[in-house]
Amino acid sequence: MAQISVHKHAEASRDSLVGMLNSVTEWLRQRMRSGLDASARRKIQSPYLLRKRELPNVFTAQDWQQALEYWDFKCAVCERPRGLWHTLAQDHWIPLTSPDCPGTDPTNILPLCHGTNGCNNSKGKQMPDIWLEKKLGKRRATQKLTQIDEYFDWVRALKAPRLGCPQCGGPAEYRDEWHMWYCSPCNVAWDQQDARGYENCPKCQCWMIGSDGVYLCPRCNLEWDRTNLPTWEKCPGCYVGRLKWVYQLGEQCGCWRCTCCRAEWLFE
Repeated sequence: MAQISVHKHAEASRDSLVGMLNSVTEWLRQRMRSGLDASARRKIQSPYLLRKRELPNVFTAQDWQQALEYWDFKCAVCERPRGLWHTLAQDHWIPLTSPDCPGTDPTNILPLCHGTNGCNNSKGKQMPDIWLEKKLGKRRATQKLTQIDEYFDWVRALKAPRLGCPQCGGPAEYRDEWHMWYCSPCNVAWDQQDARGYENCPKCQCWMIGSDGVYLCPRCNLEWDRTNLPTWEKCPGCYVGRLKWVYQLGEQCGCWRCTCCRAEWLFE
């Protein structure tokens, strides 16, 4: 009888322990589920995240590096470098709450200090002109706005299309695997030897194909005579060599270079 009693007591203890473990497991599951649901609700209910998702997001790591280099790795407003109590944040210059915000775009992102007394913190959702005038005063705010506008103009020039398809003027993509330039809308490709026979539009640098000495730019629809093109002009410096367009990364995306003295020129 004693053995049966002990056995029943052990089974009851085991059943109690299993029941307790099951209860704890169910409690943990409910907590995790409620936590996930709350997190999902917070994300869904966040106007900031919703607004950010619906606007363009084309800002890259390379864009951020260019912005940092332009502003000398300092805050674009107060010119503080990174420090112990603050860093540099990617600020939406036109805030996401504004209907005029272009999104997370290189023409709308500035490096601002974030942390103790940070510009990014104090600016928040305010419009930049109003915030700057509060922070710097009217005269200094006007000067700073001019500097920032110049930076965004530089970014637009950097992003503007330069070399283009000689047929449609659209973007020309260089395919490394083909060693050729390619235009997807026209579905045509050309190599470096073909490109040497083209001319560059002096206004937008798009490639042009000539006919009877006349070149029509497919992008800006301007007509050029061969004798008026820089490639048929002598260098203004040495008067010996001729000018040839050289494509480069940078603000102007290239320059005219003399084939003789190697001097570089830009024409407005």
